[in-house]
Amino acid sequence: MCKAIEDMRKKERADTMFNNVKALMESMKWTAEQAMNAMKISEDDRRLLLKRF
Repeated sequence: MCKAIEDMRKKERADTMFNNVKALMESMKWTAEQAMNAMKISEDDRRLLLKRF
């Protein structure tokens, strides 16, 4: 059960980051890289997010 909850939290976190990056890209006319730089997203998280774009 604990593993399932942790996996769900990780997915929700990734979804939130993805939506925030996407919103910055749309509103500021930035690339994904620029948006992730502005948000100071870690390299590990960037790899996860870039797979979704």
